[in-house]
Amino acid sequence: MSKFFDGWVHAHRLSRAVFMAMFAGGLLVWALWFGPPPRVARAAQMGQVISVADGGATVIRLADGKQVRVLAKSAMKAGDRVPMIVETYQDGSLIAFVDEQAWRMR
Repeated sequence: MSKFFDGWVHAHRLSRAVFMAMFAGGLLVWALWFGPPPRVARAAQMGQVISVADGGATVIRLADGKQVRVLAKSAMKAGDRVPMIVETYQDGSLIAFVDEQAWRMR
């Protein structure tokens, strides 16, 4: 009777390992096929702090009028001018973040 259970446990473990390997392989293929869009531009610009929330979420208006929400490591208050790095991608998406090094050096 124990041979049956040993064989079943071995088969169960093997099937889980094969399933996980197939799942991981599928994720790898998906990540390679649907990669991020290429970056078109990266620019440094100044932004103005609009509001600061308790959790550190800060709303900043960029030079072109767009507003972004960032998690700021350093203390900011409304009205501060903040150095930003703005990356534009081929699909039109935009990623902006605070240039912490320039913020500390000013």
